[in-house]
Amino acid sequence: MVYIRNKKVKGLDYGYLVQSKWDHKNNTSKQVTIKYLGKTSDINPEDIPAEYRNDPKIIAFISTFGNAHKEKEKVIPKLQNEIFELCMQCNTDGLVNTYKEYSKLFNLVEFYDKLLKPVLYKIGDLWKQGKLDVATEHASTNTINSFVKVIEEQVFHKINTTTNVRTSICKIMICTPEGELHNVSCNLIESLLVSRGYKVYNISPSVPADSVITYIENIEPDIILISVTNRDNIKAAERLIKQIVLRFDNDDNQDNNKHNKIPIVVGGLAFSDYPENYLKEDEMVLMMQNASFEEIIKLIDFSTTKNTY
Repeated sequence: MVYIRNKKVKGLDYGYLVQSKWDHKNNTSKQVTIKYLGKTSDINPEDIPAEYRNDPKIIAFISTFGNAHKEKEKVIPKLQNEIFELCMQCNTDGLVNTYKEYSKLFNLVEFYDKLLKPVLYKIGDLWKQGKLDVATEHASTNTINSFVKVIEEQVFHKINTTTNVRTSICKIMICTPEGELHNVSCNLIESLLVSRGYKVYNISPSVPADSVITYIENIEPDIILISVTNRDNIKAAERLIKQIVLRFDNDDNQDNNKHNKIPIVVGGLAFSDYPENYLKEDEMVLMMQNASFEEIIKLIDFSTTKNTY
């Protein structure tokens, strides 16, 4: 196993490309330094020997701590402005081309977290302030939805044509409560989950609670994601969660034991300033306020590990 080891010397971080090798004689592993890489913040992919350059652990380290990280931070404000203008122009092709151009610098979850999400918030804030009319707000968010659909189609194609993309047996349902018409976040998280091989059932937006319950009975999801953007729909979300908990997460429910204890993850802009223990109906209900897409994905990966692959 090859990876970059970070070592702090006199307050500065330095990187070493190292390899873990098993010492059969002493029955332990030992680190062998392959190359000294210099200051961690200055590391570039070109500094890594070609045979190790495409290792996921190496790429992740450089992306997080190396020179690529500094490059990202410099271009983020510029890209956010460009993406905002493309949304105002309803230019889906422009968004796709921007993603393609910067996909080596930003992976998909980073593109959503660092670039698309701030633009969505800006659009919403401008609408609340009366600086953006409803038609323009709808058109711009629909443009993002169209962009996400193109990305998801590309992901599907990659999964169907690439043998090294692993698929999961875990099923994830995404929904919004009745009355919640905002589902951009639902579509974004769907594309991220699909890219990781999950089977996703996105029934957003605005589905009556009875229909949600019936759908859960039919597909038997391993985890449920509920997104709420408009605060006016919080009460509807509360009612939906209570119905799901009562129907499926009740140990005393003998009618459908196979459905018991389905984890429910609740989030969205509507809950941004709510306490963490809000909506704590059951041990299987988790609220994630102000969570990044990366944090949500990590939570789902962890929650479904025992049932995955």
